[in-house]
Amino acid sequence: MLKFLIFVLIPITLILLAVFYEGMMELYKQEKEEEKNIVREGMEGYLDQKYGRGKVKIFKSILDAEGNERYLIYLPHYEWFKAPKYQWYEVYATHNGYQHREIQG
Repeated sequence: MLKFLIFVLIPITLILLAVFYEGMMELYKQEKEEEKNIVREGMEGYLDQKYGRGKVKIFKSILDAEGNERYLIYLPHYEWFKAPKYQWYEVYATHNGYQHREIQG
């Protein structure tokens, strides 16, 4: 009975686990690919187009005197074994879309 358990049930279990793992990885890859193909609109779409998806972080949103919304964003640059350096930008809406300018610190 013990030999049956060792030589039959354990390999079957391992094969089923491998199939399950492969299916889960395929679903994960498909989900990531679909996430890349989502087109966002507005300011998030502009940031995705300009810097790449998920590269910049929104730090703060500011209302200016005219009632327009401006965003303060930062772009981290990582180096090997060093603290990240940040580039700061201000993103604002214009009549032609969105514009950005770098903030000197």
